[in-house]
Amino acid sequence: MQGKPIDIHLIHGNEYFKKKQSQKWLIKNWIPERGIGMLYGDSATGKTFIALDLMLSISTGQAKWFGSRIEDERRSVVYLCGEGADGNAQRIGAWIKAKNDETEDTGSFYVIEDEFNLDNPLNAEALIRAIKAKVHTDPSFIVIDTLNCYFSGNENDATSARLFNFSCKKLSRTFNAFVLIIHHTGKNRDYKGEARGSSAFFGAMDTSIIASIVRDNIISLKVNKQKNGKLPEELLLSSEVVSLDTWDMDSDGSYPSSLVFIRAEKSFYEGIEKDKELLISILQKTGKEEVSLKEAKETMKELGFSIDTIYNTFSRGRSNFLLRLVKAGIAEEDKGIYRVLDRDVVRSIDRMSSQSSSPMGRGVTKSGNTEE
Repeated sequence: MQGKPIDIHLIHGNEYFKKKQSQKWLIKNWIPERGIGMLYGDSATGKTFIALDLMLSISTGQAKWFGSRIEDERRSVVYLCGEGADGNAQRIGAWIKAKNDETEDTGSFYVIEDEFNLDNPLNAEALIRAIKAKVHTDPSFIVIDTLNCYFSGNENDATSARLFNFSCKKLSRTFNAFVLIIHHTGKNRDYKGEARGSSAFFGAMDTSIIASIVRDNIISLKVNKQKNGKLPEELLLSSEVVSLDTWDMDSDGSYPSSLVFIRAEKSFYEGIEKDKELLISILQKTGKEEVSLKEAKETMKELGFSIDTIYNTFSRGRSNFLLRLVKAGIAEEDKGIYRVLDRDVVRSIDRMSSQSSSPMGRGVTKSGNTEE
């Protein structure tokens, strides 16, 4: 089916080169001023809370976002919240109370609760018209939550993915904005830790951020793709409950509440890193990606760990380290067999197998501590 002819514009190389400038940012090293990106992770990794924190920090003119500089002027933000819309008022209320000095002003922040398919170019045009009609200044940041709510095609089909990507790029170019897509990781263990669907999604992104649970209440945020800038250091976040005690009580006589993210102390993370190093050493020794509790203990003996260290590593009082890795989403347990889910661990095992000649494995001492 043929449509109307398109206009194609040529730019002379000299003119194009002179237009180029250093990368500009909405949030330094995290959110570029223009382009498209993806924030993805498993369910319950706080993606919507993180996206709201980003959006409200920009729209209310905050100076920094967890230490990273924000452009020092209020910018318009548009939020397509096809998922979790019912709880967003409480989430916003909690953020305002905790981070905006209880000033009940979201700045130039606009919400769209309608769901429609952005792999349809006509719907992308309708969205652009709606934004132009309502938003007084062109939005600098547009968040699509989630890809699944605004996509009708097969996620594994590159052609469908390209149509969606084209719509996102058109939004970015029309408003000179950054478009952030919220998405999920794959459920298949071979794709654990990777964005679900066609590689065409990831390939089109200027920026990619993964959210993951690393231990109990600790969320890790990592930028694993930044086309025109350096990757920032991993950000560790924990959540705290904020009571909305100026709101109406519910039928049980309780005030509503929601969560906000705060920076986590690095000490929370160090324990799970040591657990990962120990797991890598055990699996590198066995040459497998799975191990039973008995095999883990026997392998630790072969690696030279003392009886006391092995006992303490698996003692009930401290919870055995394999269970901690399961809780952190790094491994899974099925009928007493612990399998690796974290692809970084798998790559580390392969790398250590080819590089390390030490029977201890690299980076772990007989006391079970990670070497500095």
